[in-house]
Amino acid sequence: MEKETFDSLDDLVRHPVFRHFARICEIPHPSFKEKALSDALFRWGKEKGWAVRQDEWNNVLLRKPASPGCGDSPAVMLQAHLDMVCQKAPGVDHDFAKDPIHLELKGDILSTGGRTTLGADDGIGAALALALLEDDSFAHPELEVLLTTAEEEDLSGAQNVYARDFRSHYLINIDNAAERHSVTGSCGGFGVAFHLPVTWEAVPASSAFFHLKVEGLQGGHSGEDIHRGRGNANIFLIRMLLSARKEMPLCLASLRGGTFRLAIPRDAEAVVMVPEKQKEDFIRAVHSTAEALRQEYKAAAAGLRISVEETGGPKNNLVVNQEATDRFIRVLVLSPDGISEMNASVPGVVQSSDNLGEIRLEQEQDRLTAVYEIRTSFPSKAGYIWDKIRLLAEMTGGSCEKFAAYPGWPHDPDSRLTALVKQVYAETFGEKMEATPIHSGLECGCLIARKPDMDAISLGPDCWDLHSPEERLSVKSTIRMYEFLKKLLAKMA
Repeated sequence: MEKETFDSLDDLVRHPVFRHFARICEIPHPSFKEKALSDALFRWGKEKGWAVRQDEWNNVLLRKPASPGCGDSPAVMLQAHLDMVCQKAPGVDHDFAKDPIHLELKGDILSTGGRTTLGADDGIGAALALALLEDDSFAHPELEVLLTTAEEEDLSGAQNVYARDFRSHYLINIDNAAERHSVTGSCGGFGVAFHLPVTWEAVPASSAFFHLKVEGLQGGHSGEDIHRGRGNANIFLIRMLLSARKEMPLCLASLRGGTFRLAIPRDAEAVVMVPEKQKEDFIRAVHSTAEALRQEYKAAAAGLRISVEETGGPKNNLVVNQEATDRFIRVLVLSPDGISEMNASVPGVVQSSDNLGEIRLEQEQDRLTAVYEIRTSFPSKAGYIWDKIRLLAEMTGGSCEKFAAYPGWPHDPDSRLTALVKQVYAETFGEKMEATPIHSGLECGCLIARKPDMDAISLGPDCWDLHSPEERLSVKSTIRMYEFLKKLLAKMA
């Protein structure tokens, strides 16, 4: 067994998995900007003498022959994605297109120290696959390592990969975040963009402006964490605006909440115009709702900060008129957000949800925008949630469109791979590994759609708070997963 404790980060990156992960972190790789990393891996595979292919989507496929005497065993694909979600804490100066990811090791935990997302989703999956490919210490069947792009946006890498010459019968996706829980199915979904045209008006003389800000929520993954009750900063902001709107007319001067539809919003803010004579009423209404939110989310959002401060008006002396502001507030209050339904056949698993991930005033386009991510195990339910947003658009004079759709991965109760994974895990560690579908999108659905005879499972080490700057990875769990995968592949040989 590999050693599980390390004295320093320099010591850690000598381990084969973390050596690859550190190199991945050195090369910026946001979604749609993975080419530099893809090129580096293509060159590395060539240098190793393996068959390697890179396509126009910057997917990379590396192929290693079976160990001697294992050529009759079915080939196995190890698959992960190269891109990462880019989120940073307030006040952090980091350019994801140029800067390497900062790493900090504290005991068993590898993180960025709360600065930015770590990119263990799914850089550690890629690192595990590359280390396994490079490791000659165990017998294995023919291995294919597929590293895809844009998984965190629209899964276009996996949806467009050339699959005709795939040799693998078994697919091991390494994009899970719980060591003792294997994934046997995932939901499909798509994004929705809602747009409401606005009319501008000049600021009246007897007006006041307030900067309303929500900060400090935990956020997280819009699928895997949607059931944890952490709160949505966009919803918090709109609840306060609704409370004030009951007392007085409002006009928006600016609005921004959330940064990515696949991340539960942690921050939101608005500058709003109110009648000068009703300033105190506005502050009282906002403070009342803010206090209610603090009570409601005392356990889930200990770091919640809500501020309201009087501020200056816009430089161009224009605001969104009251009628358009009212319509957008109504849209967001009535918008679906969070869990729609739980899965009756798999206790504790969400069946359908959506995340109101982004809201913003786009001045150059003269519109207010909301962006959602819909996830569900059943296309009919996704259509129902879409209809709710579409009908809101019809009722308010807005428009909406779908984008970035991806297929689900149906759970197979007769999967031979699932049974083998559970058996080998129990033999290796003397512990039980759970196996259920999850409420999140994985590339397995895309790949099985292109090669339907593949038997798939998703595995990975313990990692927490994905899609947020608090993302953390367990070193011990990663090393356990590395040892387990070696034993699993040897068993499959």
